[in-house]
Amino acid sequence: MFNLKFLALLFLALNINLSHASVVTVKIEDADIFNWEPIQKIKPGFGSNGPVSLNWDPNNDLFTELLAYDRGYSGGAGVFCWYGENCALQLSVTAENTVLQLNSFALGYYGYGNNVQYSVIDLATQTSVLQDSPWIDGAISTLIPVNASSNKGFMILFGPDGFNGGINNITYSYLSAQPGEPVPTPIPAAVWLFGFGLAGILGFPRS
Repeated sequence: MFNLKFLALLFLALNINLSHASVVTVKIEDADIFNWEPIQKIKPGFGSNGPVSLNWDPNNDLFTELLAYDRGYSGGAGVFCWYGENCALQLSVTAENTVLQLNSFALGYYGYGNNVQYSVIDLATQTSVLQDSPWIDGAISTLIPVNASSNKGFMILFGPDGFNGGINNITYSYLSAQPGEPVPTPIPAAVWLFGFGLAGILGFPRS
């Protein structure tokens, strides 16, 4: 019984250690730039942290570069592009032995609301890990959970509403290992449940 309890505690300790990722939430209102200004030109890499770099104009294109707008998208701030359905934000991993987890972002709408399509591309596989076209209210921003991991990064595409559709509150985390160590990976929720369940069962005294 002692050995089983020890193993359960060790399991939980390892999970807690691996879960200590650096969490970052990027808010456009914190950029402190004027409305309609291109973020990448005024504040290159705004929101970058540690081994993660953000590019607000990955296409290097006038019509899809992201422009800031403070207060107006579903009651909050947001960034938009002029035309096209591929307003683009790229999050890139800039260091080896690092895993980036894109946790979530928020979509807003300037006006009464509309459908705003989006997709999240994993740069490691060049495949879409999430896509949808939800109705975005004009008064309340909509949280989009992603919870996807990559060792290269992600491209977020959204639109095609141009100025009307905006993105904000991009939340990501990263796990880094020292050279020679295995690359850490986020712990799935099912594993957490198993570990806590195991600890709970072992905590009951025998009758």
